[in-house]
Amino acid sequence: MRRSRGQARSAGKWFAPGAAFAVAIGLVLLIAPSVGLALEPQRWTLQDQNGQPWSLTLLEQADPSYPRGLRLRLTDRSRQHPLDHRRPLLLRDGAGGSWELVNRSEELVPAGTEALPPGSAQFDLAGLEPRPRAELPLALVVPLQAGDDARLVAGAATVAALHGAVEAA
Repeated sequence: MRRSRGQARSAGKWFAPGAAFAVAIGLVLLIAPSVGLALEPQRWTLQDQNGQPWSLTLLEQADPSYPRGLRLRLTDRSRQHPLDHRRPLLLRDGAGGSWELVNRSEELVPAGTEALPPGSAQFDLAGLEPRPRAELPLALVVPLQAGDDARLVAGAATVAALHGAVEAA
């Protein structure tokens, strides 16, 4: 069966945008793994041993001035406990696992800035290997400037999210 000229042109007009769309999707799928898809930050509210509120945020370091990777950010919501930006975050699970996460608080401010926020600290999740069991809570020992520590517990849902994020990274 032969098409008339009108049919051939309209079919060509319809196909070209579809082909362009397919090429665009192919390029996105080709490029996306190399640039990485950013993790949406996830946040939880925890309490320390004295009932004070803390914010725990899982995020991906996207500032090109700093090494890429997953970070945990802790913020004292009571504003009563300045954090020590030199010491690591200690994590412990109920099965005897223990991890130290390197303090990356300098990433909280633009490169070259000396003043760090007293109520927040950021830690590198690269040290979370081997990954803790997803179903067990984690005890977080947060370093404070006064030399003591705040103690928090991240429940199983939070640990499962950390586990999944580290696995996907």
